[in-house]
Formats: sequence, C-alpha cells, structure tokens
Amino acid sequence: MDERDGERKKGRKLFRALLTGLVAGVLGVFAGGMALSVRAADQWPDKPGQKRVYDQAEILSETEEETLAESLQMLREKSGMDAVLVTTNNTGGKSSEQYADDFYDEFGFGVGKDKSGVLYLMDMDNRELVISACGEMLWILTDKRINEMLDAAVNDMADGDYAGCGQRLIENTWHWSKVGIESGQYNIDRETGEISFYKPRKSIRWYEALLSAAVSAVCAGSVCMKVKQDYAMEKERGKISGYYLSYRAGAGFYFHNQNDVLVNSNITRQMIPRTSHRTTSHVRSSGRSTTHRSSSGRRHGGGGRRF
Repeated sequence: MDERDGERKKGRKLFRALLTGLVAGVLGVFAGGMALSVRAADQWPDKPGQKRVYDQAEILSETEEETLAESLQMLREKSGMDAVLVTTNNTGGKSSEQYADDFYDEFGFGVGKDKSGVLYLMDMDNRELVISACGEMLWILTDKRINEMLDAAVNDMADGDYAGCGQRLIENTWHWSKVGIESGQYNIDRETGEISFYKPRKSIRWYEALLSAAVSAVCAGSVCMKVKQDYAMEKERGKISGYYLSYRAGAGFYFHNQNDVLVNSNITRQMIPRTSHRTTSHVRSSGRSTTHRSSSGRRHGGGGRRF
C-alpha cells in the first residue's frame, strides 16, 4: 500500500508540473502577442472592422468622430466603395502620399478585386491634406476634380476646422460619384507616361445570354430561309403552269453592240494642310487621372495640398 501511495503521489506531482508548464507557455505566448500588437500599434492602429475614422493625431472630438463615421458609412453604402479618414502627426519619415497609400493597402481597405475606395489623410506632421483613390474611385476622382476638392477643403484645415474639412471632402466625393466617370476618361502613369482608357465592366446574366442567343437564332434562321426560298424560286415554280407562263416563257434581255465612249473628263486638285501636332481630340478634352504605384505595387491616384 505504501508503494502504491508513493507512485500516486509522484503521478500527481508530474501532472501538476506538466499543467503548470502548459499554463506558463500559454501565458507567455499571450504576453508575446500583446507585446507585438503594442509595437504594431505604434505604426498602425487596430485592424478595421466597421471603423473608418482613425484620429491618431487626436484633433477630433468624440462627437466629431461619430458624425464623420456616419457620413463615411453613408458614402460607402451609396457609392458601393470604401471610404476612410485618417489623421496623423507622425508619418515615420514617409511622405504624405506614401503614408496614405500604405495605410490603405496594408489595412486591406477597398471593395472588390480592384479595392475601390478613397482615403482622406490629414497629415499634421508634413502639414498636408491628401486624397488617395484606388480602383473604380480612381476613375471617378480625376485630377481636376481632386484639385477642386482640395482647394475647397484646405481652407478648413488652415482654420483648424478639421471636422468641417472631412465633411466637405465626403460630400464632394459623393457628388462626383453621382456624376460618374467622364466620357473618354483615361489614366496616365506618372512614371512611365503610359495611357489607359476606361473600359466599363459589363456583366450578362445567364437568362439574358440565353434569350439573346434564342432571338439571334430566330432572326438568323428566318433570313436564311428567305434567301433559300428566293434562290430556289419556289414561288415561280408554283406559278409556272399559270397565266404568267404565257408572257414569261420566252422573256429575256439581250444587249447588242455594247460600246463605252468617254465624252468628257474634269480633274480638280485641292491642297489639304497637314496638322502641326499629333493629338487626339478626346484625349485633350476628357478628364484624366494621374496614377502611381504604391510600395505594395497597387495603382493609386489622388493629390495633396499643403496648409
């Protein structure tokens, strides 16, 4: 009995030691994860859920944040694209444009495969207001439209009305979203000069494709049948034994002594001046967006204005 009791005590001690080690390991992993998250928070805030306002510079009141968040949510729902507002007083040595693009990309903002959306950055470090557009929003917010938006909003930044600036940007973005993409809109790459024109996305449902195929088949079949009947002269064959035979049987056209004689000729010459430069009219007249590649390789558009 004494030996069995001793073995049981040793088993209990071993079990307790293993349990203690397991708990200590879990706590260590948890503590390490917390430390990593704290270090990551020094550069970026928490991962986005429904949050779209990141006041890292602490220039907005709680009420202003809530109001701006509601406006951003309205813009997201109505436009079908993402919208984010960020303030910062430390870009970590990055330019305002780089910080805005990286913030958008690294957080995974955007809707759809092309990550459509817009980010507004109030950079108190570099004293610059920046708009970063991506995906479908890049086509909507042309250079001209962005410049107009920045011209209207930068005065609010200079006056310290940061919430008013955010509201103005959101309202103007919604306005241009309703107007839509300009006819002949094109993008030009800032680094390479490459030009790409907007191609609207088209989606056809299965029943639309089936209906289109059926209508096309009926139309094509009816035309083919009509041509076949005309060439086969089915109507004429049916009437050959009728009253048409009496004057059609030997009917025909014959031409004799065909001669082509040139009576007169007149030649007029006119000089057509050459154009002095080669530019297409639709490229000059339509809107454009100047684009660039972010550090992640994604294409962005936008602009900035110092205040």
